[in-house]
Amino acid sequence: MSCDVLRKLEEVIRQRIKEANPQSYTYRLYTAGVPHVARKVAEEAVEAAIAAVAEGRQRTVEEVADLLYHLLVLLAAQNLTLNDICAELEKRMKK
Repeated sequence: MSCDVLRKLEEVIRQRIKEANPQSYTYRLYTAGVPHVARKVAEEAVEAAIAAVAEGRQRTVEEVADLLYHLLVLLAAQNLTLNDICAELEKRMKK
């Protein structure tokens, strides 16, 4: 199984931001600003950690999916992409 879904999700997030629909959760999250998005990332990270420790495999999967979504919104808010992160990871693997 490939993880192309992350790239597709990144595209959907960027499209929702571009559409500027105030009914879109993604757009509202993005326009709340980086500090707000960062708090959501922190909240989701804690929820993922708690799920891993105490709530089982499926709940961990669900919470990590939420975390990844919020991380992608944070990247968009910082004008970064998955490619930027992949490039950094590749650089680190070469060390």
